[in-house]
Amino acid sequence: MSGYVLGCDVGTTGTKTVLFSSDGKAVKRAYRSYPTFTDGGISEQNAADLWTALCMTVREAVSDIPPESVGAISLSTQGGTLIPVGKDGEPVRRAIVWSDRSCARERELFLSEIGGNDFLHERTGWRLVYGLPLLQVRRLRDREPDIFRKCTAFLSVHDYISLKLTGRAAVDMSNAGINELCDIRTKKYDPALLSFAGISENMLAEPADSGDVIGSLTESAAKALGLTVNTVLAAGAHDQYAAAVGAGMTEPGGMLIGSGTSWVVTEISDKPDFSAGLAQSRAAVNGRWGSMLSLSYGGVCLEWIRKNIAIGEGGDLLPLKTIDRECINARAASDGLFFYPPMAKLSENGENRYRRAAFVGLDVSHDRFDLALAVMEGAAFQIKWMTEAFSGGIPDGALKLTGGAAKSSLWSQMIADVIGKPVIIPEVADMACVGAAITAGIGAGVFADAAEACRRMTTGGKTLLPDPEKAGMYASAYERYKHNAALVGRMK
Repeated sequence: MSGYVLGCDVGTTGTKTVLFSSDGKAVKRAYRSYPTFTDGGISEQNAADLWTALCMTVREAVSDIPPESVGAISLSTQGGTLIPVGKDGEPVRRAIVWSDRSCARERELFLSEIGGNDFLHERTGWRLVYGLPLLQVRRLRDREPDIFRKCTAFLSVHDYISLKLTGRAAVDMSNAGINELCDIRTKKYDPALLSFAGISENMLAEPADSGDVIGSLTESAAKALGLTVNTVLAAGAHDQYAAAVGAGMTEPGGMLIGSGTSWVVTEISDKPDFSAGLAQSRAAVNGRWGSMLSLSYGGVCLEWIRKNIAIGEGGDLLPLKTIDRECINARAASDGLFFYPPMAKLSENGENRYRRAAFVGLDVSHDRFDLALAVMEGAAFQIKWMTEAFSGGIPDGALKLTGGAAKSSLWSQMIADVIGKPVIIPEVADMACVGAAITAGIGAGVFADAAEACRRMTTGGKTLLPDPEKAGMYASAYERYKHNAALVGRMK
């Protein structure tokens, strides 16, 4: 039995790799960022940057151990990013990131040709999203025909990297549905969706369950990563489902708030629930299902505040700890100032069209930290609104928070106060990497199953209890927030 496994989180802004021993201890971490190129509704990345970041972080993480001691590697990845590749397996253009908004025309074509969102949701678990591969492949076919003709495969991040590592393109089932081409119940690609996109099944990755062994590293990949050909790649998971496993959520009833670039609420269940309209996926634990609802720009908004308003001397970004300290006396919701993130839920029917962000109630007495606090509160209000869409509610002791908000003492406590439920902050911050390491360990035979892996690798955490006085204030402010949302929703 090999002594180590690698969990790699290939996210939207960067890649993090953590080396774990078989007893669940995090040994060494490494991180590399990469740019996203935006222009209006366009959002793109260089797939080569993702591969380079993976190679660099793995080499750094394993630099102090014998390479032959690493038994397996697995991936947690951003979901829905499209990487078109040619005959050589290399990209023929930039990757189209899930946050892209350039497919309004293709959306209307789908609704007229296929018949509506319900058809898509019943098969893939997802409703139409501008940035996901179904619409993006059709866009390439219709608007970039020269590029389209060069493509032999249309991959997402997980399957592109698996191709680079093993020579086999395989996509885990938690990511396959997000691409909006695969029937998540049958684990097969849907003929009607393939026809709309204008491609055949052999141009897509092979679906696999999380933990399945995809293959051993090729000689070139092993050299690039500083490993050996005896290391195997196990199918991983979408980053939110990887984080859920990493947080110990292997049984139904757990709920996770992931506060990264996109804020996502994820619930684990024993069967899919298509009735509530929530995104459905197979979870990273075989036999489990997941429901998911996202706020695409939750984390981006505070970064915008940091880069453009709440900056320090010399233009340096203020750390979250400094913003926490300065926002203690800020007024925001208690003074009638509210922030609505882009693509926020703006009505009771949950209409999900892109809308610009907005501050409501702003006056000349507000300063930059009032704005920062309003952004934090706006994200928290949206998360509460999102949790109310889950039919089972939030069981006590079941709500966990990871990501950027968990690193802010003010923000994490605010979420507990706004939702009115205890919030658990896991002791280990890199939950997606932990989840990927668990699927790696299952694939390598280090762990018998996810339950055993979680007993070894997951830890406790800090529980934040709602403050009764602040919870009362936020309950009143939340009703005002929802009332104002109707006005914001009519803004052009």
